[in-house]
Amino acid sequence: MKVALVTGGAKPDSIGHEVSLRLVKEGMRVAVADLYEEGFSALRECFCVRCDVADPASVEQAIAAVASRFGRIDVLVNCVGGSWGITRKDLLASPPLGFRGLTNCTLENWRTIVAANLDSVFYCARAAAPHLKKQGGAIVNVASVAARKGIPPGAEGSSGPYVVAKAGVTGLTRQLALELGPFGVRVNCVAPGVIASGRLKRVMALTGKERGPEGPLSTIPMGRVGSVDECAALIVALCTDDTSYMTGVTVDANGASYAA
Repeated sequence: MKVALVTGGAKPDSIGHEVSLRLVKEGMRVAVADLYEEGFSALRECFCVRCDVADPASVEQAIAAVASRFGRIDVLVNCVGGSWGITRKDLLASPPLGFRGLTNCTLENWRTIVAANLDSVFYCARAAAPHLKKQGGAIVNVASVAARKGIPPGAEGSSGPYVVAKAGVTGLTRQLALELGPFGVRVNCVAPGVIASGRLKRVMALTGKERGPEGPLSTIPMGRVGSVDECAALIVALCTDDTSYMTGVTVDANGASYAA
């Protein structure tokens, strides 16, 4: 039986949570690594481990715990991300008011956001790679439409450092695909647009119904935001043998908002 590790899967209104549940339905044994320990009780079919993915030592410990528990790791899904709610201190905080761009963010903003969104993917992939190489497998990273087109100044709930970090994730995905391909490990990425997760609801509670973290929702050509289910289904497909010849690719799921 295959073993999947999902980071950022503990919050019940998140993409990672839905991915975790769907992987269980796929017949995999699923481990969830997250700082949000309060969500572990809702994942009774998963092995949950506390992990700060921005800390390489914490990542190494989590990977070791999963490998010790199950004896293998076949799938890694890197779902942790965001411009806020990414440290133990602010997990349940509201989105900070005001746009944090590259020219006005603090150095702490930069380091914290890049660590959670880009460094974390590097740490997790590096730690899981020796286990994945043994029998082959799949890594799926999560980027953002923001990496494709940036975020307009004035948008709430996101940031300039987030854009840069997510763009880095797409490059990291391509490089890992080249390095791990000879071992039968596929590496792909999903770049969601505006998704109706708990994070979006908290942003819109502050900004009103017409604005999301990437700007006015009216700019989405399909006329609506995406659902957590839609995004999770795509991620899970990339974890399975249905996409066995697909690697090094970033798949956009944004209602054509990037094309617009």
